[in-house]
Amino acid sequence: MQNQPMSSNDQGKLLIFSLLMAPSIVFLFGVIPTLFLAFGIYMMKKNQDFSSIDTAVKNFKGYTWLALIGCALSSIYWGNEYLVKGRSYSDDEFFGSLILAGIAFAYLVVVQVLFYSPMNRHKDWVEVNGIFSTKPKSDKDSISLSEVDIIKGEKLKQYSVADELTKWAKLKEDGHISEEEFNEARAKLLKRN
Repeated sequence: MQNQPMSSNDQGKLLIFSLLMAPSIVFLFGVIPTLFLAFGIYMMKKNQDFSSIDTAVKNFKGYTWLALIGCALSSIYWGNEYLVKGRSYSDDEFFGSLILAGIAFAYLVVVQVLFYSPMNRHKDWVEVNGIFSTKPKSDKDSISLSEVDIIKGEKLKQYSVADELTKWAKLKEDGHISEEEFNEARAKLLKRN
């Protein structure tokens, strides 16, 4: 499943996550964690390596845990002022810090369920083809070394088959190519003549 396109359900989860992050960006308290995720997506796309997303989510969670701990400590302090000491002026701070702690906890859950889990299930696909892609990249975009046809006589300077076989044997001997790759090249060279 890791090398298959994301289902519309998983893509919908990412969209919902984006919509849930929007208010935190507008009110500026979610800009830093959003930048972590945006940079992780950018680096994953650039390097085609899912570890950038892993790191971005760890940073997002670390930042959010700090916010959660800060809000929890604040609610303990203001709760003591409001509930124990009976100071009514601190009720807004107490309930406000409880609400912010709840929001921080909700973001920890949401980033895992709606962002990381869907992408992790399809990480091999996502790192090469992108998040919302349903078709693999074309051969022009992602040519693997095994797909490269090195021996194209019409594009290369003409050498003798013996010269080419000597070069391929040297590559194999030096460990640059495998026995299988050497045999494929030899078969192509011999077939060409």
